[in-house]
Amino acid sequence: MTTFFVHGLPVPQGSSRAFVVNGRAVVTSANRNLKDWRNLVSLRAQEFAKMHEGAIGIELQFFLPRPASLPKKVLHHMKKPDLDKLIRACLDSMTGIMFKDDSQVTSIQASKEYATTSQGVRVSIYSNA
Repeated sequence: MTTFFVHGLPVPQGSSRAFVVNGRAVVTSANRNLKDWRNLVSLRAQEFAKMHEGAIGIELQFFLPRPASLPKKVLHHMKKPDLDKLIRACLDSMTGIMFKDDSQVTSIQASKEYATTSQGVRVSIYSNA
């Protein structure tokens, strides 16, 4: 099993936008912070780079900032960003580093919660053979 933590504010991979500039189609992410987050995940994954072959499972635990105005009785992070978009950003960031293609991922366990210390994501990748 490979486990590591990426420090930083997790950014979801939102929808793409397409437009035409000088007769050429340009596709860009709707979230301008996505590139920096994906670079952080990719750089951290490279420190633990082990190209997994075959079926793999992945666990992602996202730690997001807790608004100061949020009552203490609220325990679960039920606001944006959406968990599936956070997962997509991480998987795409690790493709070609930890696994050849994200189609190899046959099992995902993911959660998002309010950070008590560091914001970021804890990643665990294991063989699912």
